[in-house]
Amino acid sequence: MTSVLNKKLAALTVLALASCKAGGDYQGMEYAPNMYHSVAYEPYTQITDKDAGRWVTSIEYEDGHAEYYNSNNLNPHKMNMRMPPPHTVSRNYMPYRLPADSLEVAAKKVSPLKGDEKAILAEGKVLYEIYCDHCHGAKGEGDGKVATGVTIDGVERGFYAGVANLKGDAYKNITEGHIFHVITMGKGLMMPHGSQISPEDRWKIARYVKSLQQ
Repeated sequence: MTSVLNKKLAALTVLALASCKAGGDYQGMEYAPNMYHSVAYEPYTQITDKDAGRWVTSIEYEDGHAEYYNSNNLNPHKMNMRMPPPHTVSRNYMPYRLPADSLEVAAKKVSPLKGDEKAILAEGKVLYEIYCDHCHGAKGEGDGKVATGVTIDGVERGFYAGVANLKGDAYKNITEGHIFHVITMGKGLMMPHGSQISPEDRWKIARYVKSLQQ
């Protein structure tokens, strides 16, 4: 009797393991189907047909819609986001359209930052320490860890030679507009940082760099 029971348990175990096998057109048992078929919510193009994707529907939704339906019923236009008014930009966005080789023009741009100068410099210092310190050094003298690198056979060798000493004669008269442009577009060894740092934060860094040069 025990032998028969063991054989039945072994058979059930084999069947259970076989159900996990995937191959060809059969990709195995889905134990968490909503993790395999997540709904992608497109902000401006919604699928309003509740039967869309019925052939891949693997779980029962409360309102009975199929897998690809992704409209927002609380929005009168069935959209997850409303379309912005024509010819508008997001709040606090400052367009910057100067090309990379327009440094002379950029140098004439005046910083839009106004208000508490101490607060601006304090925020600029924090941003500088995040984005600039590792190359230009804490005091802007071009002696950050990337610039100094390591000591080999008693000789200090930098990972990247030529990191700018922002206190040097060649840089002490540059304007905030110049600094903003270089942060945005890059120059020489320095890669563009426009995608990583917001325009307002770039101006704060430029203001702080000028304070280091004084």
